[in-house]
Amino acid sequence: MPSLLVAAIDFGTTFSGYAFSLLHEYKKDPLKISTTTWTAGSRNLVSLKTSTCVLFDPTEKFHSFGYEAEERYSNLALEDKHLDWYYFRRFKMMLYNKMDLTRKTLIEDDKGKKMEAIKVFSTAIGYLKDQMLINCKKQMTGIEESDIMWVLTVPAIWDDKSKQFMREAAEMVGICRDKLLIALEPEAASLYCRHLPIHKDSDSSSFGAFKSGEKYMVVDAGDITVHEVKDNGSLKELHKANGGDWGGTKVDTLFTSLLADIVGKDVMETFSSENKYDFLDLLRDFETKKRIISPELDEKVTFNIPVSLSETFCEKNPGSNIKDVTSKSKHKT
Repeated sequence: MPSLLVAAIDFGTTFSGYAFSLLHEYKKDPLKISTTTWTAGSRNLVSLKTSTCVLFDPTEKFHSFGYEAEERYSNLALEDKHLDWYYFRRFKMMLYNKMDLTRKTLIEDDKGKKMEAIKVFSTAIGYLKDQMLINCKKQMTGIEESDIMWVLTVPAIWDDKSKQFMREAAEMVGICRDKLLIALEPEAASLYCRHLPIHKDSDSSSFGAFKSGEKYMVVDAGDITVHEVKDNGSLKELHKANGGDWGGTKVDTLFTSLLADIVGKDVMETFSSENKYDFLDLLRDFETKKRIISPELDEKVTFNIPVSLSETFCEKNPGSNIKDVTSKSKHKT
């Protein structure tokens, strides 16, 4: 018997979120999917997913997740009270090809403090699960967890050990094994695209879903999949889903590397360590600006450099200022 509701948790490298589909709505429209919006406390950043960050207090008790964790940790850093807290940010890809992965594997937080990875991952999954249930019960009264089929997405490049790790993390927060499906991210995206009205008929101006025999490719930064629609409407895999560690965090890493190349690696290390609030705010500003970039954008993208970064540079380079070094940088256009 089909589940009354299918709930999916997208545990992303940079952002995470959830969505759910009710059976009676799915039968009418497969694209009828419920989500939620998350709002950051600063930068007015609104999105369908929240930042993949988990914050634990000094006793290793869970405090918050997502934008809320970012805000709390940033505020603690302003008062220099963050040192005993555990802040994990963008930690998902530590599972990528980690051959010695076990339930006892430790993961380092923002300051190098260690905690069991299974606890960090399961806490994040548990938070998203609870938020989904709260949102769902607002729309459908009387829903029980036994009525729900859970889907947890993972990258196609992960090995079986990493996938099993995620399954066990989900089971730790009450998701039953027989009610949990581990799905590859690019395959989930392909199944969604299968129903999108993006195909234009040659003999008309109408749009419809892909027809039998047609092939299509879905490219999602780090993951690629190629499918063909079969006569019965199912999909045939033409190439095994694959990809690489090419997600948004690579862009963020290159951005901080660019800044380090301009002001000096030692300056960036000191700035990011001693001015945590400003550093996190700078990264959030970068995330906001990334969302407005498009092929049609033909103008400069401006960032406000924190005063603390300029002060750190001056401390490390007496007699010089950040404006002069920026104007002389090889990256200047």
